[in-house]
This record gives sequence, C-alpha cells and structure tokens, in this order.
Amino acid sequence: MKKFAALLVFAATLLVGANAHAIVDLEGRYWLTTMEDEIKSGAAGTTINLVDDLGVGDNENFFDIRATVELGSHRLRYGYMPMSWEGTKDLTQSYTFNGVTYTGTDVVNTKMDIAYHRLGYEYDIIDVLNNRLGVIFEVKYFDIDASLVATGKNETANIKAPVPTIGIAGQAGLPFLLSVGGEITGMSLGSAAWLVDAEAGVNFKPAPFVVVSGGYRILRVHVDYDDDLVDISVSGPFVMLRADF
Repeated sequence: MKKFAALLVFAATLLVGANAHAIVDLEGRYWLTTMEDEIKSGAAGTTINLVDDLGVGDNENFFDIRATVELGSHRLRYGYMPMSWEGTKDLTQSYTFNGVTYTGTDVVNTKMDIAYHRLGYEYDIIDVLNNRLGVIFEVKYFDIDASLVATGKNETANIKAPVPTIGIAGQAGLPFLLSVGGEITGMSLGSAAWLVDAEAGVNFKPAPFVVVSGGYRILRVHVDYDDDLVDISVSGPFVMLRADF
C-alpha cells in the first residue's frame, strides 16, 4: 500500500506543479455486500465453497477509500479497500486444502483477507456541462490470504497478483443537482484469469465541493492457475461521500 500511495503523491506533485488548477477529490464508500465463491489450493486440493462448506459469512460490509487528482481532462486515481470474511463450522465431510485433509471430526476456523489496491489513469474524451465520457487504464493489485485452522492443522494459501485493466467511465447531468454515472474496468486471459469491477449510481451535489451518491457495484475475480483456484463474486449497494479540494 505504501508504494502505491508514494506513486500517487509523486504523480500528484507533478500534476499540481504543472497546473495550479488541479483538483483533488477524496471519497469514502461504504459497501454492503453479498459474496459467492469457490477456492482450491494444490493439485490434490478440494474445490471449496467458503460459505456453504465452511460456514463463512457471506454478508459483510466494507470501506473503500479513493483519491483522484484532476487536471483538465486527465485524472490520476488511487483506491484501497480491505475485505475480510471468516467463519467456524463442524465439518460433515472431508476437504483437502494446501495438501492437508480436514475430516468430518474437525471444527474448522476459516478466514479470507483481500487487500485490493487500484492505481490508474483516466482520460475524459467528453467533459462538458456535467457530462463526461472517459477511458480508464488501471493496475489492480490483489493480496489474497486464505487460512483453515483446526486442532493440529493450520494451513494458509496466499496469492499476490497485479492485474492490468482497461475500461470506461461516464456521467450524465440531470436537473435538481443530480447526475447518473458509472464505470466498468476489467481484463481477460481466457479461462485462466479474468476480472470485472463495475458500478453505477445516482449522484447529488448539495454544495459546490460535496457529492453524495448511492448505487450498486459488482466485483468478480477468477484465477485458475498452477493448481490454485480463486473464484469470488462480491456485489451489493453502496453509499459514497466525496469532497473536492
């Protein structure tokens, strides 16, 4: 996270130095989610549904923090969102994870953590009277940890993955200080790996430098590589507060 923040600060310094009219947007989001998933670790691993098989809670809420430096039609963006799920269950069948078998006699404590970073550049092709359409080039970085703990057994799998993505963003102005907008970014490497992060919402601007929004977002991550599988879908409504400086 420190490296991404340092890159953002460095680039922001260059932009602001080049033009005194650069604008910095800071926003916080609260995302109410539902998760669907499958994971597998190791060649002999069992494909496991964390929610159904291991009792992990599928309804968790997360904070998402974002910063954007605007310079005319150019935007430099950074976002960070930590996500975590956990649960405990008495197993009713055997599962193999990272080479270790958990049997029907085990009580398993499961936890999965994802640190999600985003660093990107957006260029607005259209930016007129609260209406805009832009293209996004972004690197997303995932640090995923999954652990299963039972008596005498403690196995953890980790996946670290930088993912280059491309996408579009748009906004359309409406009367009464309202607008609608959204964006979608993603990539595909066929069946081995693909990702989609998409959102849409309604924005309200009660003051010149304040925006309040509500909308819906879906994040889908699929990695099937080197005997490991991570297939996670997280979706749900969000609320957002943004301040412009």
